[in-house]
Amino acid sequence: MSKTLEMIFVNVAGDKVTLRVTDPRDDITEAEVRTVMDTIVAKDIFTSSGGALTGVSGARIVSREVTEMDIL
Repeated sequence: MSKTLEMIFVNVAGDKVTLRVTDPRDDITEAEVRTVMDTIVAKDIFTSSGGALTGVSGARIVSREVTEMDIL
């Protein structure tokens, strides 16, 4: 099973921008994610086609499980 941390921001244009981190730590906390997201916005680390990231919209961990089928 693979996991991805999705951090969702709002940019100057009002659009949502998602940054994805593959295989986040299993013990990562909401507080740690919020701190990182606030730092990204405050230090203007990333930009998007709609301009700088101006705020935090949300975050989630997405899990994906793939089961191969032997059909050949």
